[in-house]
Amino acid sequence: MTTLLENPVPLILFGICAEAVLGILLVRTGRGVLLWAMAGVLAVVLAGVGLERLLVTEVEEVETALFEAAAALEANQQEKVLQYVDPAAISTQNLVRWALQQVRFSRVKITHLEVTNINRLTSPPTADVELNVTVWFEGRGGNIPRGTRPGKFSMQLQRQNDRWVVCGHDWKDDPRGR
Repeated sequence: MTTLLENPVPLILFGICAEAVLGILLVRTGRGVLLWAMAGVLAVVLAGVGLERLLVTEVEEVETALFEAAAALEANQQEKVLQYVDPAAISTQNLVRWALQQVRFSRVKITHLEVTNINRLTSPPTADVELNVTVWFEGRGGNIPRGTRPGKFSMQLQRQNDRWVVCGHDWKDDPRGR
């Protein structure tokens, strides 16, 4: 059920197929009553897409938090980025501070984001995320040349005060050698 609330494509594809079948039947039989069935299918699909747009799932909340954090990083706003990091996640806070001291970001792009698990049974609820990020940057102070760097991350988030914050991370290929 949550798949339909996170992605309208299956519902739209169902609507297209159903309308095509009903359209073929209408042409072959000439029965006008099929127009009512076609209108009903259209109404169901539009209602489903509208519902998908109105309801925000936990997966969408996690994704939104990460995209907002990426936008703050792209704007080089350290304090805003740290709002998306749990105060107890010292290593993640240190990474943000280190990165923003070393470089000025010109672009941050999340190319793959998968919420692999949301655990509602923990207190507070937690989420595990895998994501690929590509950053475009320019070194501060001339010690790092301008460049682009892709990175793969595993992140753990937890729900605090009705929002999701990063409480841990694993950066594969960390250039600091950690």
